[in-house]
Amino acid sequence: MSAKVTDKKSDILLEAGTNELEIVEFSLGNSLYGMNIAKVREIIKSDISIVPVPDSHSSIEGAINLRGKIIPVVNLGRHLNEDIKLDKRISRIIISEFNRIIVGFLVSSVAKIHRISWRQVEKPSDMLQTEQGYAVGIVKIKDKVLFILDFEKIAAHINPRANIQSPETMKFKAQEISFNRAAKVVLVAEDSDFTRNMIIDYLGEAGYRVISTTNGEEAWAQIAKSIDSPNFQKIDDTINLVITDIEMPQMDGLHLIKKIKENSKTRKLPCIAFSSMISPELSAKCKSIGSDGEISKPEIEKLVSVVDNKVL
Repeated sequence: MSAKVTDKKSDILLEAGTNELEIVEFSLGNSLYGMNIAKVREIIKSDISIVPVPDSHSSIEGAINLRGKIIPVVNLGRHLNEDIKLDKRISRIIISEFNRIIVGFLVSSVAKIHRISWRQVEKPSDMLQTEQGYAVGIVKIKDKVLFILDFEKIAAHINPRANIQSPETMKFKAQEISFNRAAKVVLVAEDSDFTRNMIIDYLGEAGYRVISTTNGEEAWAQIAKSIDSPNFQKIDDTINLVITDIEMPQMDGLHLIKKIKENSKTRKLPCIAFSSMISPELSAKCKSIGSDGEISKPEIEKLVSVVDNKVL
């Protein structure tokens, strides 16, 4: 059975801030995986003509012409070093979009779409991780175990330009500001070690003080620690701005922003969504729950200027 997914993301995105997501279940051989539906434009049969690309990465199966748009196709099994024979009667290409790129992933089959809570997504133990660390989550659905992959990291390993680039720190050092960055504390919620460290380095180089967490639940615990203190007066005495990813286990970024904006003690705390999935539709969802800004992950060079303009 194939999942019916269109490129009309507004039809499939969940209500903002519910801490839920929908994942497409697909297989590679005998293993099951999941992809956030917000990254999926459509799913097509693999019998479409795939043209070889000269001098391309070994994981690239080729490119397809989909309604006049040339899209690279990654043989996901090959990239994961899985020896898989594909059956064109049931294999599919998942056309996805993230980090402002469109790429197809060739998989053995696509089963169905599951709606789950981010609390169902567990972080893989070190014993289950490969050297590349592509698995960022594990979901148990009845008798099934699905691995959630870091597709941004996969794309970056194939083409480094698809990932966040090291920022040119001199760009913001000359920027005039009316406050002392060293007096401001930025709370970062990001489950990717690479991205989290990049943000910490970038903001630290600019002069900001940074507190980092690996998901929205940890970030909210940090905020709750401040507002529940008997000495609490106002939130900007301890935290001046929040930067959050959207896709995170336990509590996602949208739910974190919603909790911050619904609490009378924290509603004035600026929140910036920093995600590979930023699109006009998702940006509108972020704003609907009170986000103060949205930045697509490749555009990290914009981060300091946005923080400068939004920080309390």
